[in-house]
Amino acid sequence: MEINFLFFLTVVPAIILYGIAKSGLGGSMTLISVPLMTIVMPLNQALGIILPILIFSDFIAVYKYRKEFDLGTLKLMVPFAAIGIFIGSLTFSYFSEELLKFIIGVMGFLFAGHYFFFKKNKEKKSEKNFFKGGACSLVAGFTSFCVHAGGTPTSLYLLPLRMKKEIYVGTRIFFFYFCKFN
Repeated sequence: MEINFLFFLTVVPAIILYGIAKSGLGGSMTLISVPLMTIVMPLNQALGIILPILIFSDFIAVYKYRKEFDLGTLKLMVPFAAIGIFIGSLTFSYFSEELLKFIIGVMGFLFAGHYFFFKKNKEKKSEKNFFKGGACSLVAGFTSFCVHAGGTPTSLYLLPLRMKKEIYVGTRIFFFYFCKFN
């Protein structure tokens, strides 16, 4: 990996975007960060750079939100995420870098498509759904393991539940904390 102007033009904004998104302001902006970094480095190096940032920020966030999360939602989501992580650990070595980048792109399009086409009344609160929660969590666990991009499927399930902001953020934080240390 060569450190040059292109490196600073891609990697520094990618890490800043990742930090903003992890703070809760950027939502799924993390999907942009890893592909941006892969312009100047292989995917496995980009993922390796991001992982310590994720772990450190999760320790701080878990402490801050230790009393604000939805335990019932986590009881549904974490076991399915564990299955997704297990599948990812078994299959990761079979994926090419191009396929993993494709997975990130598809996830971005699915999230945008779901938001614009499938959710008619964006203000109406959805009820908890075992099938949707399980499917989104399984995909989140898999993509979180493979490319640190589990936020999009997690948002597909959690956002329509219209939780109180602090509970939503705390639930996401604890979900990914459990995913990393599963």
